[in-house]
Amino acid sequence: MLVKMRPDATKDEVAAVEKKLHGLGYKTGKLVGTEITLIGVYGDISRLPVGEIEELAGVEQLIPISKAYKRAAQKGAPDRPIYQAVPIGGVVCGGEDLVVIAGPCSVESEAQIMEAARLVKEAGAQCLRGGVVKYRSSPYSGWEGLGSSDTESLKRGLALIVKAGRAFGLPTVVEILDPGDVPIYEDAGIDCFQVGEPNSKNQALLNRLRTTALPVIHKRGNSLDTEAYLLWVERIMTGGKENVILCERGIASATRYTRNTLDIGSVAAFHYQLSGLPVAVDASHGTGIRDLVHPATLAGIMAGASIVLVEAHPNPLIAKSDGFQGLFPEQLRTLVRAARETWTLRRRLDREYQPSAVLERDYMGRMQADRERLFKS
Repeated sequence: MLVKMRPDATKDEVAAVEKKLHGLGYKTGKLVGTEITLIGVYGDISRLPVGEIEELAGVEQLIPISKAYKRAAQKGAPDRPIYQAVPIGGVVCGGEDLVVIAGPCSVESEAQIMEAARLVKEAGAQCLRGGVVKYRSSPYSGWEGLGSSDTESLKRGLALIVKAGRAFGLPTVVEILDPGDVPIYEDAGIDCFQVGEPNSKNQALLNRLRTTALPVIHKRGNSLDTEAYLLWVERIMTGGKENVILCERGIASATRYTRNTLDIGSVAAFHYQLSGLPVAVDASHGTGIRDLVHPATLAGIMAGASIVLVEAHPNPLIAKSDGFQGLFPEQLRTLVRAARETWTLRRRLDREYQPSAVLERDYMGRMQADRERLFKS
């Protein structure tokens, strides 16, 4: 259930509603928009004294939510959806501007990550990404990252990417594998956790990330249905956490040419129908082919993504992991420019988007007349 406050509701009125709900035994979450505030109510809604809540000062209406994923679900009217912005450091994701998060698959050395950060900054991207511990499905797959051997090596690897990010004014996004490592990442000074595809259903890790103040990018598992994925995202948010970002990075399919199949339809569904959270697209993993990252990224932006994740390396031909999908510096610069132009176009064309729910009200009233007009024998 959502409690929609009036546009002129005061902070005291919002606080009074929250206090009332807490007194009734409900947990709440708050989404503050530019015009209105929504208060999410979580618990057994069947016993909620609806009349009492509706009569509280500042309340406009109560809105039921039918989705199993309450916190991650789209909020607001079909023609006026409410989207949530999530800051990574000083960079706002899901706001007015497109955000590009770029960097190598993994941190390989101090010189490598410093040069990568410089290239990312020069290309116009806003955040630096890079793994310190890499998930590998086989012990023979090769490079597992600078931080894979022990806690001290993990700390040294994290220190390198944080140093590089700060040197060039880039907030850092780093993948985490182990729930026990959360404090180490926080103490190192990273700006955002990334949950990779292999850990998209890691219950212990997702539960642990509920309590961190840092934002979380949750990558969709390659076998997860669109709404099943949102339920795993919901797991992070159930304790009241709101700063979570969705990420489409490709699903398993019949195709063998690309590494995965980038699910553009789900990107659109996340943004336009199912969720109010910011949506990222990762065409590096979605295609696994360097030359396809550019067009697939632009397609993802047009479908609804407001964040781009992309792998780039000072020289992908000598990268220790996933070099085949990492962009050359020249390709990164070109992609960032094209992505921003695509974003401008998408924002303009979005004004022409018409949700079916808005049109259906009129057409429902015309159904009988149209049957007689169109099907009359």
